[in-house]
Amino acid sequence: MSVSIIRSLVSWSRRKQQGQELLEFGLMLTVLIPLLLGTFVTGLSLVRAIQTNQMDRDLTDMYIHGADFSTYPMQQVAQRLGRGLNLQIGASFAGNQKLNTGNGGDGLVTVTQIMYVGALTDPNCVAVGAANCTNHDKFVFTERIQFGNGTLSPSSLGNPGAGATITTAGVVQNYVKDSNAALPGSAQTTMQNLWQVSTAPRTPLTDGRSAYVVETYIQSLNLGLGIYSTGGVYARYFF
Repeated sequence: MSVSIIRSLVSWSRRKQQGQELLEFGLMLTVLIPLLLGTFVTGLSLVRAIQTNQMDRDLTDMYIHGADFSTYPMQQVAQRLGRGLNLQIGASFAGNQKLNTGNGGDGLVTVTQIMYVGALTDPNCVAVGAANCTNHDKFVFTERIQFGNGTLSPSSLGNPGAGATITTAGVVQNYVKDSNAALPGSAQTTMQNLWQVSTAPRTPLTDGRSAYVVETYIQSLNLGLGIYSTGGVYARYFF
């Protein structure tokens, strides 16, 4: 077979295969593009989760050291710590607001102080009289403040009852006597199981001991990527 014939056959074979590489590349893209999008969404979600957890821990640290989050300046601090998380706190207000939740945005911050009320013979109950110590052997709300988007995920601690008396600064009144100040059902059980245990080296909380809690919920990014949508980020710290 002459060289010219061989060259003709090779040329014909190559022409026949033209476009095959493009087709193979297109098939590979059906796998690579979803993988790339998934990596992108997962990476963003991880960054938001890390930032949310760090923000929540910082807020809890400030809270236990006396920060009053019922004031607008302190809510502005929280907003700055959550830069990029779209935590909205609305227009400036004077004084104190226990609820600043009529906002849009992607975040809700819940600031809570809870206290354990001991037995009928303990100081808190003795101070009001055993017959009036409705919340003995229970956890109660002593302070509750929320700001951000109130339509988002509620607190895992529940909320004070509708009849509870709470000041504009979020301070719960009559928490020893008022049943509305006690943590509701499942939250009460959770806190009892978490704190009122005697597993070494832990000991149960005693009458009057408090815990400071900040919960932050940031809803997922709305990226419109279908199956790659992610859930919101929830962080909670106790001090």
